[in-house]
Amino acid sequence: MKRNSWIYVFRLAWIPIPLLGYGVFGSALDGKSEPLQVTVSLSLWILWSVVLLISLIPSASLLTLYRVIVPISVVAAIWGSITAEMNASSILLLFCSAICLSISLLPSIGFWFINGSAYGDEVRIPLRAPGPLLLGPVPLAWIVVASNLIFSIILLSSQNYVSGFIVLATGSGLSYFSCRSLSALSQRWLVFVPAGIVLHDNMVLADPFLIRKSMIKEISPALASTNGLDLTMSSIGMSLEVELHEPAELSLQMNPLAPPEVNVVTSFLVSPSMLSTALEEASARNIATL
Repeated sequence: MKRNSWIYVFRLAWIPIPLLGYGVFGSALDGKSEPLQVTVSLSLWILWSVVLLISLIPSASLLTLYRVIVPISVVAAIWGSITAEMNASSILLLFCSAICLSISLLPSIGFWFINGSAYGDEVRIPLRAPGPLLLGPVPLAWIVVASNLIFSIILLSSQNYVSGFIVLATGSGLSYFSCRSLSALSQRWLVFVPAGIVLHDNMVLADPFLIRKSMIKEISPALASTNGLDLTMSSIGMSLEVELHEPAELSLQMNPLAPPEVNVVTSFLVSPSMLSTALEEASARNIATL
């Protein structure tokens, strides 16, 4: 797997956060009850430790957890900076948290995580999230998970047990379904294998779709006038068109409650988050590109 310099930048920005946050969160928690101080401090240390550990382990199964937890550090930094007096430490804390959040959302970071679980001589290119989901459902799912985690801890540590358990019970169920939905987005890949390419997208396909190298005519940036089957789910940005020498059967299942629909295609569109990497990998595997 290729080295990713951004993950090293992330670690450098993440490691000093406890040093910067010590005074900021100490001032923010000053005057609060002792159980609340202990619980919040312990929770922040656990959050920091878990993220640092995850950043050392490239695995597709950890990508969603990583991208859910890192933004909470920004929320915590904003709360601490507003509650405490603004100073150099709080400004640096906000800066480091914002840098970490920005890096965590980079396509190359997703590439690093999912290829940590790759088998043998295969390269997985993450697909971009559907555009409509980015405009509401994805942020809402994160808010559900983060709110349940934050408010249940605060209420229980403040000895508001009834409210705390209600929030924890209802929020846990909603968080479970939210995490499942977010995880589905991180399991969408265009995979280059020795035999050809595999489209792995459970949000569109009933089963992974293998296209043998001998069947591929060309992979090129999609034109607006293309007649290829659109499998991008309205993702934002440029797409790739995979043209085939002969028709192939593709089993679509966008509705999990409906039976699969078999389509015969001669070309289709996909939206890898790293377009140039996908074209370079195709060229390196002797697949014709434009």
